[in-house]
Amino acid sequence: MNNLETRIYTYPPISLADITPLEKLVLTHVLECSETEAGLVLFTDVGPINPISVKRQALLNAFRASAPQADSALNAFIGSRILALLPTSPDGNDVAAEIDLSEFPWQFIVHDIVARSPSLPEVTVIQWMNHPSQRLETYGASVSLITGKGIHNATSADLLNRFRLQDRALMPPLSPPSLPDGAPVDAPRSFTVGEMETALCIWEAMLYFRGLHEDRRPVPDGVIRMSELWDATGWQAMRSHVLAIVPLAEQAYTDLSDALEEGGFTFDFDFIPAVVGALDWSEYGPYRDGEPEEFLQTVISAVAGRRRDVAAEALASDKLIARKS
Repeated sequence: MNNLETRIYTYPPISLADITPLEKLVLTHVLECSETEAGLVLFTDVGPINPISVKRQALLNAFRASAPQADSALNAFIGSRILALLPTSPDGNDVAAEIDLSEFPWQFIVHDIVARSPSLPEVTVIQWMNHPSQRLETYGASVSLITGKGIHNATSADLLNRFRLQDRALMPPLSPPSLPDGAPVDAPRSFTVGEMETALCIWEAMLYFRGLHEDRRPVPDGVIRMSELWDATGWQAMRSHVLAIVPLAEQAYTDLSDALEEGGFTFDFDFIPAVVGALDWSEYGPYRDGEPEEFLQTVISAVAGRRRDVAAEALASDKLIARKS
C-alpha cells in the first residue's frame, strides 16, 4: 500500500442553518460531504483536498451571500487573500480558481461555525492515515475536539504514551486469597490502621488544595484538574480516589524516608500535601505522571519548598507584629 490514504469522520452533522454559503462551498470541495436531515456530514475516504478548484462565479456568489456574517474568519481570508487574485477569462466564460488553504485548513472553518452556533457545542474528528511513513505500532490515527474555544488534537501515539504512563503509575493488583483446592475467595479489600491514617491525611490535603483553588490562590496544575474532576463527579467519587493514592504515597514515603527524617519533615503536614500536589488527574482519577524517580524528585522538592514558604510567612508575620508594637 504505497498510496496515501486518509480517512476522516466527524460527528455530529452540522446544521445547514449554522453554515454560510461560502463555508459550505469550501467544505464540500475540501471533503466528501453528505447532506442529511440532521445537517451536513463531513467525511472523506481519500483525504482532504488542497488546493481546491472552484468556479470563479460560484466563489463570488457565495462570498457575497455570506457577507452579512461579519465575524466569519473565512470571509476575511477569502476577501483579503483570494478575490483580488481570481483569474478572468477574455471571452467572458466562467473559469476555475485554485485556492490554497495551507494557511486556513478546514478545521478553522468548523471552529468558526461552532463558535457562532447556539446549539452546536462541539465537533469530534477521527482521522486515520495508511501510509508507509506511519509506524505500525502507532496506527497513524488522531482524534480532535473542535469547540468554540479552540481545536484540541492528540495522535494515537500521544494517547498510547499517556496510557502507558497511567498504567505505570498503577499499583499491581493484590493476589486474592484462595481455598486449599486453589479456588479464589471473594473477599473485600481490608486496610491497616496505618493505611487508614494515610488515607485521612490524603483527604485532608485534597480538601486543603481544593480550598486554595476555590480562593483563586496559586496551585499546581494537577490540583486544577483534580478540582475540575471534583466538580464533575462529586464528593463520594473523590473520596473513593483517596484509596488509590494510599499505596503510591506509602511507597514514596518508604523511598524518601531517610531524606524526610534528615530534614525534619512531617508525614501529614509536609509529605502528604507534596504527594497530592505532585499527582496528575484524568477523568479516571489520580495517576503519577512520568518515571518514579521524577515523581520522587518532584515530591521532595515540593516538601522543601513548602517548608520555605511557611518559614517566610512566619517571618513576615513576626515583622508585622513587631512594627505594630
